[in-house]
Amino acid sequence: MKDVIIKIKGTQILEDHKEVIEFTTLGKLGHKDGKFYLTYKENDSFGTEDVTTTVKIESDKLVTMQRTGAIESRLTIENGKRHMCHYVTMQGEIMIGIFGETIKNDLNENGGQLFMSYTIDVNYGMLSRNEVEIKVSEVKKDVDSFH
Repeated sequence: MKDVIIKIKGTQILEDHKEVIEFTTLGKLGHKDGKFYLTYKENDSFGTEDVTTTVKIESDKLVTMQRTGAIESRLTIENGKRHMCHYVTMQGEIMIGIFGETIKNDLNENGGQLFMSYTIDVNYGMLSRNEVEIKVSEVKKDVDSFH
C-alpha cells in the first residue's frame, strides 16, 4: 500500500435539493489480485473522525465501499444491478437498496480517478441519486528535506 492524496467530491440529489461535499485527505492505495483498494480516515469536520472507509474496485462494473468505526456500512455498487445493503448510523440500523448506474475507473498503481453514480432507495421508494468522484494522486516527497 502506498501513501496517496485522495480528493473526494460527493453529490447527493434529494428531490429538488442538491448537496455537494468535497474534502481532501491522506490515504493508502493498494493493488492485489487485479483489484484496487483505497483506504482513508473520514474528515472530522463531518463528525465522522472515527470512521475508516475502504473502497474496493473489483472491475469497471463493481465497487464496494465499506465504512467501519462510529458509522458502519457496506455498499455494493454494480452497474445495472440493485443490491440490498446494511447501513448502521448513530440513530440505528437500516437496510437500503443501492442501484448502480455508472462506474468509470481509470485507477492504476500511481493514482487516477474513479467515478460512480447510483441511487439509494428505502422500501423500494427512491431516496436520493448520488455521484462520487474520487481523484487519487501520489504523495510527493520533498527532495530537499533529505539534505
